[in-house]
Amino acid sequence: MISTYETTDQGRKTRSHLLAHIQPNEEYTREELVNLSGLTYDQVRRQTKNLCIDGIIKSRLEGGKRIYQLRTKFIQQVSVS
Repeated sequence: MISTYETTDQGRKTRSHLLAHIQPNEEYTREELVNLSGLTYDQVRRQTKNLCIDGIIKSRLEGGKRIYQLRTKFIQQVSVS
């Protein structure tokens, strides 16, 4: 499945920029990802949704906040490459 924003150059750049700030085995809220990446809240919201759909990150709801983390499968793929 191709994500809506992944198909644009800007979407790919934003996605790559966001992924560069997500460390293996770490967990982040959207607000933390906004602060780490310097992207807008809407950019982070769109890209975290797309990354979840694509199976690169996973999310869960904790204390009313959405928490994001790289999927183990993705970490292994990056480590092997």
